[in-house]
Amino acid sequence: MAGDTYALTLLSGAKWLTDVAIVWLIGVGAYKLMAAVAPPTDVRTLDTRLARQAGLALSLLAVATAARLYAQTYSSFGLDEPVTGELIRLVAEQTRWGGRWQMQAAAVALAAPATALVAVKSGARWTWWVFGATILAIVGVAPTTSHAFAYDGGVVLPMALQIAHLSAAGVWLGTLLVLLSAGLSSGPSARGEDGTAVSRLVDRFSPVALTAATVLGGTGVLTAFLYVDEIPQLWQTSYGRVLLLKSGLFGLTAALGAYNWRRVRPAIAGPGGVTRLQRSGTAELLVAAVLLLVTAWLVHLPMPHE
Repeated sequence: MAGDTYALTLLSGAKWLTDVAIVWLIGVGAYKLMAAVAPPTDVRTLDTRLARQAGLALSLLAVATAARLYAQTYSSFGLDEPVTGELIRLVAEQTRWGGRWQMQAAAVALAAPATALVAVKSGARWTWWVFGATILAIVGVAPTTSHAFAYDGGVVLPMALQIAHLSAAGVWLGTLLVLLSAGLSSGPSARGEDGTAVSRLVDRFSPVALTAATVLGGTGVLTAFLYVDEIPQLWQTSYGRVLLLKSGLFGLTAALGAYNWRRVRPAIAGPGGVTRLQRSGTAELLVAAVLLLVTAWLVHLPMPHE
């Protein structure tokens, strides 16, 4: 594999893991908010399951954050020089990218004790507010190493769009992930014995998911208008072609979501309804995972005007 291709693979892979982890964390927080307005339930049991999800997501984010530093160091120095601790420190401490990466690493570090609090203090509402604040910090600094800081028109608008874009992805796809892996992971609902309870849960999630998907699509279109100067750039540049691929995958993910909303959701309370939801929801998440991978690739391509 050529050096440039290998570097792009490392950068994209690390970015993909980062985005998956952040979307997952947002989903944990959004699911907790959704459950807070639900009928009375076993709060401690729910918090324990959500804390486990948060811990796994944060662990993945910590690994991905370290992997991004390694990938950036390799990309900076290429094949001529092996990646050493000294070079990694050089990139982290003496480059503009490294300064922004340090903010992201600090936000991840702050989230660790917040996640531990949620696990230790099950049922305490204030711990979730602390956890939510750390998620906001992670999301807020996430775009600082992306195309937003390379945009000639200033960083405020692209930063705002990317923060909204990432937040919407987490509220939609991250919450769906937590719903399938934690919300339906135990008890009679998971065995299909209480489809009515699952139906009520999905009914609360559906309008949230629809709103988030709309915001995700809208911010994506606005971001494309910022970075693509002319329509022919969509097929004449690598950035444009990958952007078209991303748009197609978003359309497919949205179509699966619409199918789940219109066809699967009304039948959840019936025989086999929960199992059907698990299968169709998993298919939606698998396509979304590929969508996030393509997005991570897109972030490391030169913008059309470059």
